[in-house]
Amino acid sequence: MEQNEGKRQECAEATEAYRTVDEFFHRYLVERSAQRAGELLTEDLYSVGTGDGEVAIGRDAFIRLMEEEIALFSTPLYYTISDYVQKERGLGSWDCLCKIQPRITSGDSARTLYFMRLTAGIVRVGEAYRINMLHASVASSVQEEGELLHLKFIAASEKRVSRETRQELFKIMSEIMPGGIVGFYLEEGFPLYVINQRLLRMLKYEDSQDYNRDIHGMVINSIHPDDREEVKAQLGRLTDNVGQYEIEYRVRQKDGRYIWVHEIGRRTVADDGRGAVISVLVDISQQVCSKNRLMHQVTSDPLTDVYNRKGMQEQVARLMPTLSSYLFLMMDLDCFKQVNDIYGHQEGDRALCEMGRLLKDAFRKSDVVGRMGGDEFAVLVVNCADQDVADRKIRWLIDSYAVRVQKNWPLSHSTLSVGGVLGRRSRSFAELYQLADQELYKVKNTCKGRYKIEVLD
Repeated sequence: MEQNEGKRQECAEATEAYRTVDEFFHRYLVERSAQRAGELLTEDLYSVGTGDGEVAIGRDAFIRLMEEEIALFSTPLYYTISDYVQKERGLGSWDCLCKIQPRITSGDSARTLYFMRLTAGIVRVGEAYRINMLHASVASSVQEEGELLHLKFIAASEKRVSRETRQELFKIMSEIMPGGIVGFYLEEGFPLYVINQRLLRMLKYEDSQDYNRDIHGMVINSIHPDDREEVKAQLGRLTDNVGQYEIEYRVRQKDGRYIWVHEIGRRTVADDGRGAVISVLVDISQQVCSKNRLMHQVTSDPLTDVYNRKGMQEQVARLMPTLSSYLFLMMDLDCFKQVNDIYGHQEGDRALCEMGRLLKDAFRKSDVVGRMGGDEFAVLVVNCADQDVADRKIRWLIDSYAVRVQKNWPLSHSTLSVGGVLGRRSRSFAELYQLADQELYKVKNTCKGRYKIEVLD
């Protein structure tokens, strides 16, 4: 949002995290009050940047840094916040990314001072929101080539810290960051460049030599095989103009287990002049598990533990473009009302669960099984071009259900009727449902307890 003479225009959908970032820069740049700006920081704040300049660890150090800068240049600076995005890091904490463009006004004219990229960490403290991390970068023509990480908050002073001091500060900050740090070369397999102790602990390694041996010196070997292409594609998009990336993937621990990580990285130049990446990894396994549990609740049938209608629709839409052939089945438990009426609804639920188990036993994990509602089920058998195989599976299902009915609910005379379509051309769930349901209808109106498959295309 643009500042005009210190009066801020609030974003219509501004979040508390956004308002905290906006309020901090208003107090700092417009009011030029280090103390008021410092009220929005946590005591354990750390700031790190990617150019020449200052570093602060702790709120008091950061306030002193702002006071020194304001003493040199006390004129109010107005600013624009653009390209704002935020991502929930965990419960009550967010990572916020944006661009900030400070400017100085004189009469009716305004002059832009520089363009700054900002990453901020926001945490909820009681009912308030506070900043616990600031990472800002400003394009600079005086950056020293070969530095591991340039340290800067704002271009305000010509004071310089030595290369050795910056490296020591990097070591300190790498240990207090909430995530681990890894660096690797932008070459085939991503050869390891540097890794900090926090990430080694996260991955359960004793030291960097232990980690390096296990991955054979290549970071790509620590990434889950299913995620490697996506990571390579993301890194392949890094250019001089696009130097930062953000991605989530699975990384292997020493014991062979995988954890989910959220990674934010930047392109840089290593000490030997080779292109490299420095990135911060945060363990998000708990959040991913919570999300997966929620998705399972939304898309699965709680009684039979197969997909519900919504889940079935989503899976068909996801898989259909990738299939060379398929079999889509609709099935119905005939006379199911008699099971409920004669044996009670508890036994009816048991019959539905038995049907769900039969379907999962009959088909592969790559196939999709769902309950459409009531006593109606559906199955998508992927890459199934052989009708003989389909016939054998369906006959086994019909016979297996009949055996269970005879054993548990004989007076109901319930049977299983199946209708389906065998095809190659991609179709929507609605179209498949309609075509298979037509075949099921023919079975139920002629002789229940049978099946009929129509070959399409």
